[in-house]
Amino acid sequence: MSKLIKMDYDDLTFKVNGLAMQVHNELKPGHRERVYQQRLYQRLVDEGLKAEMEKPVEVYINEVQVGLMYLDLWVEDILVVECKAHQHDPFSNDEIGQVNAYLAATGSPVGMLYNFGLKSLKNRRVLPPKSVQEWHPYLYRCVWTPKGQSLPPYEDITSGIPIRFSVTSPFKKQPPSVQSVNPWKNPLPAQSASSANPRNHPLPSAYASSGVSIDSGNRAVALMTAAVRSTYGPEVLAGIGAFGGLYDAAALQGMRHPVLVGSTDGVGTKVKLAAQAGRYRSIGHDIVNHCINDILVQGARPLFFLDYFATSKLTPETVAEAVAGISEACRAAGCALLGGETAEMPGVYAEGEFDVAGTIIGIVEKDAILPRPDLCPGDVLIGLRSSGPHTNGYSLIRQVFADTPLDAVFPELGIPLADALLAPHRQYLTLLMPFLGNGQPSPIKALAHLTGGGFIENIPRVLPDSVGAVIRIGSWPVSPLFSLIQQRGEISTEEMHRVFNMGIGMVIVTSPEDAAALQTTLPEETWIVGQLIPGERKVTLA
Repeated sequence: MSKLIKMDYDDLTFKVNGLAMQVHNELKPGHRERVYQQRLYQRLVDEGLKAEMEKPVEVYINEVQVGLMYLDLWVEDILVVECKAHQHDPFSNDEIGQVNAYLAATGSPVGMLYNFGLKSLKNRRVLPPKSVQEWHPYLYRCVWTPKGQSLPPYEDITSGIPIRFSVTSPFKKQPPSVQSVNPWKNPLPAQSASSANPRNHPLPSAYASSGVSIDSGNRAVALMTAAVRSTYGPEVLAGIGAFGGLYDAAALQGMRHPVLVGSTDGVGTKVKLAAQAGRYRSIGHDIVNHCINDILVQGARPLFFLDYFATSKLTPETVAEAVAGISEACRAAGCALLGGETAEMPGVYAEGEFDVAGTIIGIVEKDAILPRPDLCPGDVLIGLRSSGPHTNGYSLIRQVFADTPLDAVFPELGIPLADALLAPHRQYLTLLMPFLGNGQPSPIKALAHLTGGGFIENIPRVLPDSVGAVIRIGSWPVSPLFSLIQQRGEISTEEMHRVFNMGIGMVIVTSPEDAAALQTTLPEETWIVGQLIPGERKVTLA
């Protein structure tokens, strides 16, 4: 049997088998095929394997492109992976023949066939067919033809008509050899426009040639759907796929005086580093957590989030990766990802660049809105650690490290520069909400989120007139990353505290009587970084 044959790529198939088992253990039977396909893709990428989902293969007969085949997963440019979710066992000849056709088309040395639909995962390794007869009959089951196109009669194919395949993207400009009319005199009746093109993937259109692919957008939506829906609770009445998201507000009737809080923000030029490093999931965490913190400083908890992703050329897998990060951050905060927009805008964005933004809507009782009116001189400032620069100061960071490879490891950091700079923005909702939303008197008088503007610009935003703040430099440990930035950029201490959070991402304002108890109750180390003083609404560094 083929499974006993030892080959050079056994390590790869063994690793993919292990990841498939993890997916099956995690999701269990009962889902559609695409759910397992997408989750396995995510697992492959997380393990550092090169993987593509819905990999297109162009099919040419007599040098005329007649349609496309789509591989469920294409791993390390050599392994074909086909995912099923059926109740039958063992695999049928049709399923094995489908993989045979993919192997013949791609020249791959091996294929893996998985069935996630049973109590235990079933897998089969498929080796390349030895003869044309082993894969030709299944070609008709795999090729999706565009409207107006159809495959020639099968008997013509078997009589020696040459077939050629191209493992490439179908969304490039249409080559001169591709005809727009059916070149075959006797198309098969089964290959009608409706049945032959079930995923509605046309050959390149005029719109695609202008740089915008509707099909790429549709694929991006398909890839992200499971992740987005994982954030839904019963309060979401309509989400992805609808023109507008619907959120059931009936639960708010139980509040005394509910107030909606909204905020919109972006990630700034951190996206350029993410694009350079090819990392997109952490950017999804960045945008959600930044927005959560912005409404948290008013005492609000999030209800739902809306995202916006724009780029020069849409790569569905990139969008899906970013939205997976957004979904993960929303789930962690109990927030629904209610909707969003994906835009492909060649000419507006430079090639390879993208931007992401988000809008969040939260809720707070009117009498719990922060800052409280009783802020006064003598109140204590408690600092909560940050996870890095968060989403601020990246134009300066990129300038400081302009000539430094992202995989460089500085001794003081101990990790690659990309890991340090692209650490996701931390959210403080989970840490602080127990002190804000329980209806009991809170020791927290105000919160300041140290975003763009650092200490100097953000703390005054919560202060009343005639009250200032003093920040005592050296009262908390500063991350080596900020020291490295300051040294390499020759930046003054004052500017560092105006641009960066310097290791403190959120500041709590509390009374001196409550400070010690609050620090003891918080489940992490915190630092008293300053206090409020009489004077102008500004921050003094001491």
